[in-house]
Amino acid sequence: MKKSTKKELAKYLKQASKADLEKEIKMLYANFKSVKKHYKNTLIPADAVNVDTYKAQLRKVYFTKKGIGEGQNNVSSQVVAAFRKVSSDQKEVVDLLLYRTAVMMEFANKTGDKDEAFYNSLTRSFDEACRIIAAERLEEKFKTPCENLLNEAYSVGWGVYDAIQYSYDQVM
Repeated sequence: MKKSTKKELAKYLKQASKADLEKEIKMLYANFKSVKKHYKNTLIPADAVNVDTYKAQLRKVYFTKKGIGEGQNNVSSQVVAAFRKVSSDQKEVVDLLLYRTAVMMEFANKTGDKDEAFYNSLTRSFDEACRIIAAERLEEKFKTPCENLLNEAYSVGWGVYDAIQYSYDQVM
């Protein structure tokens, strides 16, 4: 099978009618997540997606105005997932994942020992941030925040420091 080229694509686009192109884009949008994400990010104004709004939602999961929240990891994971649906800015995704990690550490330090699932969720959040940092070549931007979290991890139990150190070492 012959490999397609940009030249062939340009020729196809010139020959296709506007209706055919609209139909094709709709089909691509319906069938490919990456295309859907591209158009959602293109069509949603940049100021409509504010990472600080999602950070506030994360904070409420663990801390309320009256003090300590319920700290449900599945709820905080859903906040991150909701953000990812509306933003393709990987820097902001990393920022939110690192913020989630920090808030979870703070919660663990204030409430005492947690179960293994809590610590696994915390370390997965940091690990996911590190994987995105590596894939997007964002080491310079996130080196200090990651190091700060690594230093804070000493005070958290259940091998959190070791897991975070491992993820950090894979990237930085």
